[in-house]
Amino acid sequence: MPVPFFTGSRQLNIELAEPVVILRGQSSDNTTAILRGELELVLDKPMSASSILVKLVGKSHTLWPDGLGGRSTKLYHEKTIHEQNIILQTLPDENTMLPAGLHRWPFEFLLSSRLVETIEDDFAKVYYYVTGAVNRTGMGNANLKARRNILLLRAMTWSDQALTSHSLANPSILVERRLPQCDATIFIEKSMASSGTHFPISLTLSAHRKHVHLESLSVMLQERRIYQLPEFDARRGEVHDFRLALVDARNQSDLTMSSFAPPLNLNLPNLKRVLAANNAHIPLSATPFQYQFVFNLPNCVHLNHTTSFDDILFTHYLKIDIELSFPQESNLDIGAGVHVDDPNKGTLRTAFHLDTPITILDCRLKDDYGTLPSYEASVHDTAIHDLSDVNSSASHGFFMCPCYLKYKKEVKQITTTSDARMSRHNLNVIMPPPPYTSPKQVKA
Repeated sequence: MPVPFFTGSRQLNIELAEPVVILRGQSSDNTTAILRGELELVLDKPMSASSILVKLVGKSHTLWPDGLGGRSTKLYHEKTIHEQNIILQTLPDENTMLPAGLHRWPFEFLLSSRLVETIEDDFAKVYYYVTGAVNRTGMGNANLKARRNILLLRAMTWSDQALTSHSLANPSILVERRLPQCDATIFIEKSMASSGTHFPISLTLSAHRKHVHLESLSVMLQERRIYQLPEFDARRGEVHDFRLALVDARNQSDLTMSSFAPPLNLNLPNLKRVLAANNAHIPLSATPFQYQFVFNLPNCVHLNHTTSFDDILFTHYLKIDIELSFPQESNLDIGAGVHVDDPNKGTLRTAFHLDTPITILDCRLKDDYGTLPSYEASVHDTAIHDLSDVNSSASHGFFMCPCYLKYKKEVKQITTTSDARMSRHNLNVIMPPPPYTSPKQVKA
């Protein structure tokens, strides 16, 4: 059988079974992931070699516009944070020749959960790659090298079934506040969510007196970024606030109640007015105000995922502010957190604030809650054609981010190119790996 001829970088190639590796659990958990692959060498004639090596490297790269060092002349810093080496084969004799044909060396790297996951920020990055090398003997013979980038993503659960069992605590957050004018219950359905997905919050308000009104509701996501290099005694911090956009609201009140105290049934424009203005003036009747608000989290263009790396530390906090108005009945109404809105009419206002940490997952990660679309849907979806649709996620009703669109374009390009319908071994079409998935769903 004739041997295919490859030149340059095509002569040595790295094939990975899992180009996307999922690190399970927190960085402090004692779990291990596996990166499997093969180093392939195609020779059209025999070649002398001394050793065949493969290496896994992880690096961090940070930008410092203000400068580093004594004279502040260093504007960036890069360092190796992880390295593993495997010797696949050694050839003891210099005269030993690798015969012509296809050579394959399988390898496995054990990856601890303590590793830092891939980070892609404007000012800081953590990235990983695998390199393969065939060291040749003799003067003037250049070594053969190949490189393949990989993604390390972190899931906060150690298995896809963890949330359906009793292995984990409830991921939701329930907060209750008792005020003289109103009882408030805030239910955050999930404390972990991927960027670019829907984020539901349920709100229940039960008024204790007449003429109590909901004036405003503000939901903000705050991202705190800390960049530091202990070896240079450098540290920089940033705070970014993102006001969450309301995409849907559902009335959860019992609509079968008697006409004596019918529940409020507001439409979506009126509820959006609550989030956009400070004087919505929505009355709270004897029937509790019960609505589930569905917000859109910012996508990966603006929002980073939560990290635990000290040098590049990103944390996220959900901030909810609710303001109520009510008529003044006595001087006892004026107290802490209450201010007079109109002295002539005796209208007072009170507000309460909720600040809780949440976890933002990488958008390329398969969400264990099943909120992300399947890849079959991305391939057959004809409503998305280019990157101009990034901001139109609400119109399509599901997850939307540039990673999803990039994957869709790659699939379309491959499936419409006749030259790419067969692999190198004439077996099948090589499809790009999905950007967010679990390892068992990735096909080599």
